[in-house]
Amino acid sequence: MILQQTTALRKIASLKKRIWCVQGGQGAGKTFAILMLLVNHASGQPGKEIFVASDELSKMRITVLKDFLKVMMAFGIFDRSRWTDGVLYRFANGSFIRFIGLDKEDIGKGLRSDIMFVNEANKIKFDTYRELTSRAKRVIIDFNPNKKFWAHQELVIRDDCSFLKLTYKDNEYLGVEERNEILRYKERGYAPDGQVINQYWANMWRVYGEGETGQVEGRIYTWQSIPTDKYIALDKQEVIGNDWGKVDP
Repeated sequence: MILQQTTALRKIASLKKRIWCVQGGQGAGKTFAILMLLVNHASGQPGKEIFVASDELSKMRITVLKDFLKVMMAFGIFDRSRWTDGVLYRFANGSFIRFIGLDKEDIGKGLRSDIMFVNEANKIKFDTYRELTSRAKRVIIDFNPNKKFWAHQELVIRDDCSFLKLTYKDNEYLGVEERNEILRYKERGYAPDGQVINQYWANMWRVYGEGETGQVEGRIYTWQSIPTDKYIALDKQEVIGNDWGKVDP
């Protein structure tokens, strides 16, 4: 496997603040690019303590860990004798990268790290994030923006946070099949004139195609604003409605 630089990699590498908040759609290559940067940092800087955390270790074994091994093999630096229990790699210079699942309530508490990378951060609670990262010198999170969550309220507003939004267009080496599948979301969600014809697929395109924050699945109302003069001009009658709600109180 030959590693190629993507636009996503270059954009992430340009971030400078303590917290990197990377929001991205399907196929953007955000996680793979972050792993490349972590491996490069660990192998080039001695004594670095780097953790990669996600909500479930079992899922990491077929996603993030698999990509990590691809990166190591492509760099030509993987030494099986330095790979412990399939979750810890110790580099010859004393640096290490360790993968932790957050399945257990107390895991990650009190950790001090040079870098803490939280993969799919939208799947963990804010308190868990805070406990993981409060002692970290640098924090990286990535996520698909299915809906707004604590990162949008707690991190993006901070002056020490760099926010980055990526899409499949930032990954020049995305497979043709996956790229075409992403484009089908738009075809099924929108008419040629741009009008929404299917809310589900329109939301899929917004999240996974455009990398924008999506609407909650199952919501009863979707909202569209119109100018006041158009509202006044409508042929209106008084209507009383009641929504017991799933997501909207």
